[in-house]
Amino acid sequence: MRSIITMLFTALTVSTAAMAGGGTDGTAIGVLFGHPGNVGLSVRLNAINIGVALQSKGSYIRTTLDHWTVCSKLGSDLNWFLGPGIDLGIGDPLLIAVRLPIGVQWMPAKKLEVFGQFAPGLQLINSVDFYWAGTVGVRYVL
Repeated sequence: MRSIITMLFTALTVSTAAMAGGGTDGTAIGVLFGHPGNVGLSVRLNAINIGVALQSKGSYIRTTLDHWTVCSKLGSDLNWFLGPGIDLGIGDPLLIAVRLPIGVQWMPAKKLEVFGQFAPGLQLINSVDFYWAGTVGVRYVL
């Protein structure tokens, strides 16, 4: 299991896939709705996206970490993205999953980012289980 986690972390951090003119420059912070919890914090560090939320079940913290290996323009203010990610649930039970989010990013203003994504995932700990997750949110670009 340690080798799988190491491999996923390496793939997320050293991916050399081309970023084809999308909105991946800079840092953005905001709020997300949906997965990984009801309402949570969303941070984008260039093409690395982090979501953290307290899940509605109580003291269960859910975190997602995604790397947009593809981010391309659909229009002047609209991009689409795709890239591997991991999903961590800290609590009882521990959850570790791999996921593949695909979504859109709309930049209605220079410092405002609106996004939505759909992410199929595969849980790897305690049981092997397939799941679907969806998220929408807004971030302020710093």
